[in-house]
Order: sequence, then C-alpha cells, then structure tokens
Amino acid sequence: MVLQDGSVYRGYAFGANNEAVGEVVFTTANVGYPESLTDPSYKGQILVFTSPLIGNYGTSPDQWESDAIQVSGAVIFDLTIPSHYTSVMGLDEWFRRESIPGIYRVDTRALTVKLREVGVMMGAIADDVDRALKLIRDAPRYDDIDFTRLVSPSAPIYYGDDDKPCIGIIDCGVKMSIVRNLLNRGFRVVRYPCHMWRNALNDCDGVLLSNGPGNPNLLTYLSDVVTDVIRDRKPTLGICLGHQVIALGIGARIYKMRYGHRAINKPVLDLIRGRVYITTHNHGYAVDPQSIKGTGFKVWAIQPDDNTVEGLIHERLPILTTQFHPESKPGPLDANWVFDEFARMVINHGR
Repeated sequence: MVLQDGSVYRGYAFGANNEAVGEVVFTTANVGYPESLTDPSYKGQILVFTSPLIGNYGTSPDQWESDAIQVSGAVIFDLTIPSHYTSVMGLDEWFRRESIPGIYRVDTRALTVKLREVGVMMGAIADDVDRALKLIRDAPRYDDIDFTRLVSPSAPIYYGDDDKPCIGIIDCGVKMSIVRNLLNRGFRVVRYPCHMWRNALNDCDGVLLSNGPGNPNLLTYLSDVVTDVIRDRKPTLGICLGHQVIALGIGARIYKMRYGHRAINKPVLDLIRGRVYITTHNHGYAVDPQSIKGTGFKVWAIQPDDNTVEGLIHERLPILTTQFHPESKPGPLDANWVFDEFARMVINHGR
C-alpha cells in the first residue's frame, strides 16, 4: 500500500491478483464490513478498516447494499476465517470472485494516523513500490471524476405495489437499506437514473435524493432538482450526497473535509428536539453553515465534535436532509425515525 506522498505500508495480498488505485480513506466501524464494502458511496476509494479483525462472519447477500463490491481495494490488519452460520464465503474468496485486491497484516494504525494528520490522498495497492507510484501519477484525481454515473442504474427499477404512494429515488448510488426502509413504510419505490431526475418529480408523490460517491461540486446537472422541488412543494428527503446536492441547489458552498466521517458511532445533535443520536456516517465533503443564511433552510443537526452540518430543513416546505445515514446499516437505529418523518410529509403534502 503506497500513498501519493511516498509512504509505504507492506503486507500480504488477498483476493484478486490485481492492482488498485484510488483515494485512500478509513472507517472506524467495528462491524458491518459487508455493508461498507458494497456501499456505492465508496466507489473509487481504497478502504482502510481500523477494526483489527475483518472477515469474522464471512458474507452473505442479505448483508450487501448493492450487487457488487464497490471499493477499489481494501486494507486490513488481520484476515480471519469466517465462523457464522449465514456465511456463504470468506473475504478472500469474495474478493477473488469480484476481481478486487486486498492487503492484510498492514500497520493500519500507522496508516490511519497518517490520513488523520495529513488528510486523505490517492494511493495504490501493487506488488512493487515504483509500479504503485506510477499508478498514482497516471490516475485521474478522485475529486475530478463523476462516480455517480458509474453506480446509477441505466434504467428505472421498480419495487412494490402500483396502488401505493410512490417515492421516486434520484439514484446517485443508493443503498438497498434505504429502499427497504421506504418499502417497509408502505410505499412503492422507483429508482431513477440520476440523469432522469425529472421523471421522479413528475411521476411520484415524494422524492429522495440518494447517497452516492464522489465530489458533489461536479453534479451541476442536478442543480435544477432543488428549484423544481421548491416550486412544486414536493416532499423531499436528501441523504448524504443528496443532502449536499440540495445545499448546492440553494447556492450553499460545499467543502472537502481533511479525512471525513466514516463510522457507525458518530454523535449527531438534534438542535430542534434537544437530543443526541448515535449514527452511521460516510462522507468526505460537508456544507458550509455560513452559506445557508437567507436560503429558506436552517440547520437542524450538527456533529458536536467538529460542528459539521448534519441536517437541513426548509422553514416552510416539506424538505428535509441528513448528512448522516438514517437507514443505519450498519449501525444503531437511533435515527430511523427520519423515514417516519419523511413518510408523514409525503402523506400530508403529497398528491
């Protein structure tokens, strides 16, 4: 594992006999590695796990957030043999089947300290240091690629019964747990490719702007979504990248964080209800709170450790956003009520 600053972290290969290059990020989640590995928000990234034991319970499709491993590669300390009755394969076999390389017995503590102190950066997994450095030099920067077009479906995908109220997901890389939360609340769901966002507004009772990978500042083609949502008073929920897209649509500024929030135990302070929730996070960009002033939105949630904006709400219209992940997969269920609130908005304000 080589970083763009020349730092080298040696280990043993597992998974596919391939090379990987991407932005190197870390997660402090101690469970839920199948959900993290299949989360489309990690597209284009090499994921470092700070938890020392990865692979304990293998994997099974019911744990996946998409139909494939989305990370470019993985860095772990100890590759363990699975021991769980639901496991269908171990991590090594899973990575080999999906042509994803991994490296283990790496000093993940030292690597994480470097990323915390210096910030996330490009890196590569390869057999040779010089080869890794060449991969990094030749690769486009993570911030310059619109990854949403790589994880968004090519055509609409339909779930649920036709006679139920419809939620249109503008799919920038949605996690399946979000879909399941909507279905469990009595909606039918349509996942629209992100370039077909107008269909979601026209055909459905509520709109969800999904999570997804990459730099939100590149998604200028989605800026009109917010204008139309406000015009139509359409009940809308934005999650993670969707939260950032809504902020961009109202003229707010999005900045890149030094190393982001990627964990399942991040506190969020609810400024309206006076409560603290323990929540799941996966984001490397955030909204500048000063740029929200005068937009008709207000900040309703922050991350108390660094005051990152974790949620916006419109002062008059049924529009709600969360920077964190209320679907809580993996993670605690503290914020699952967000879907109940969104359901209430759709029923009260939808067609």
